[in-house]
Amino acid sequence: MYGLSIALLALQGLVVSAQDFHPIEKVWGVFAFTVHGDSKPSALARSQTLTDYGANELAAAASNFRYRYVSGGSDTVIQNLSPTILDSNDVDVLSATDQKTVGSAQAFMQGLYPPLGSMNIPSSQVANGSFAQAPLNGYQYPRIVTVGEADPQSILIEGQAMCDMYDAAEGEYRASDEVQGITRDTEAFYRKLWKLALSAVYDESSATYTNAVPISEYLDYEVVHNDSLLESLNHADILRARSLADQYIWSTNRQQSSSSGSMIGVVSPIAGQTLASSILEAFDLNIQEGGMRQKMTLLFGGDEPAVALSSLVGLANQHQPNFFSRLVRGGSFVFELYSFEDSSNLYPSYPGIDNLYVRFLLHNGTDNTTKFEPYSLFGHSPSRASIPYTEFHSELETFAVASTQEWCLRCNAETVFCNGVLDQSESQKKKDRSMAPALAGVIGAVTTLAVIAFVGIVLILIARVRKGKPPNKGSLGGFKGPGKLASDADLSFSEPIWRNSKTDNSQPSSGLAAGVGVAVHGHERTGSWEMGQGRKEIEHIQPDGMEARSPFAEHEEDWVVHSGLQPVKVRESV
Repeated sequence: MYGLSIALLALQGLVVSAQDFHPIEKVWGVFAFTVHGDSKPSALARSQTLTDYGANELAAAASNFRYRYVSGGSDTVIQNLSPTILDSNDVDVLSATDQKTVGSAQAFMQGLYPPLGSMNIPSSQVANGSFAQAPLNGYQYPRIVTVGEADPQSILIEGQAMCDMYDAAEGEYRASDEVQGITRDTEAFYRKLWKLALSAVYDESSATYTNAVPISEYLDYEVVHNDSLLESLNHADILRARSLADQYIWSTNRQQSSSSGSMIGVVSPIAGQTLASSILEAFDLNIQEGGMRQKMTLLFGGDEPAVALSSLVGLANQHQPNFFSRLVRGGSFVFELYSFEDSSNLYPSYPGIDNLYVRFLLHNGTDNTTKFEPYSLFGHSPSRASIPYTEFHSELETFAVASTQEWCLRCNAETVFCNGVLDQSESQKKKDRSMAPALAGVIGAVTTLAVIAFVGIVLILIARVRKGKPPNKGSLGGFKGPGKLASDADLSFSEPIWRNSKTDNSQPSSGLAAGVGVAVHGHERTGSWEMGQGRKEIEHIQPDGMEARSPFAEHEEDWVVHSGLQPVKVRESV
């Protein structure tokens, strides 16, 4: 009974200690890719500008982000992020240069950090004692970086833009049997759309599946801004047009299977591959700087990067069919970098990389009812919406574009920065192949010494031969005079000098080694010169049968250390 009481007390202690330790999430960084808001379609305007309706959509969407990550109304607020006054060092905003995208970024930031006056934040005091409030009720000015075609960072937002191979892959798809079949099947549908809603802006020949995307964008715009459209079309027609546009975007940006047989189709998801590079760069900087950089990274662009990334990370599958479609205008892909901390730690330190996790969230709407919905990545079950950052990093690295040079080569692009990057790379290769002046001088000096040594050896050998030259008469076993007699023995050249076939155990040949000819061999090596693997030294045969080493033998190790080149070899015959 006494033992049972002790056990119960111990168990109670464990329960209490477990209650004291409440692991809670601490968000350290957020990466979000948001598509632009409602804008004038290309059928109505040369420049697709953001509408007032679209601006309000983005501001409303940003208010949800503010509540979750900024204002402190949620447990998922980003650590060390200012809740009221915008600090551009905390929030990085990157946008394409077109007006509808830049305008979307500006409207989003208005909702993320509203004017100070609307939050009753007092004005700043100037030297004369008065107070100054920024225009527009204390509007906060964000730093929005727009990257044009001449900027290599543009590929981080729109990896498919200016990519010649992407255009070629799209052209291949448009010419495929699949597209021809879809075009025939939808011919009557698009003819109906043209008669009822498109005749004022499109030629009849243009009303086909190959223009599914701009047609759908026009109809979506008209539904919002033209109440007469639904008098001729019903919602089912608009939904079918939107579905066909989704199908076109998916087919031209998805990851191609190896069985497709297309050599250029592999470039189709390039926009998702560059977007993955953006995510890795942001989170890696956050980790390197202990959560003080890239607290919130916001990118604004079009449909292609999000659709391509859906394909690459496994979001689009039979269990999550909504990812085969485009995001709604103003929708976002969100990635959270977070850790688990002890609730008793009021001022948590930045965690180790083993305690960092990534969670993907879909924010596919703009009103205050839109939720941040978690989804699993890389084929995991729905219960594994969060994965360790190390795994996340490894998975993205398998397809992320590693450098601007890689993008230029894969896209066969001819942009200004590609010309510069590839020229620089080629110059570097030539520089690497060229010999350093100091090394060239050393090699030249050693070569000169080798030649001098070789000439000296030859002169010494000739002098010795002349000094010991026998009288010009016959000898036993040799030729006697100009003719060969019956008693003369035949000479056998068992080891010709053009075949350096002597082994360590073989004896010197009786051929030219016994006469005036001298065969001088260097060192024969097996294995790698640089690694100093096994080597075999061939004997040098002098006229007197003595063994002689190469004049470079004593300096051989210096060659290994100071030069990656093979030493100069003595000529093998004179």
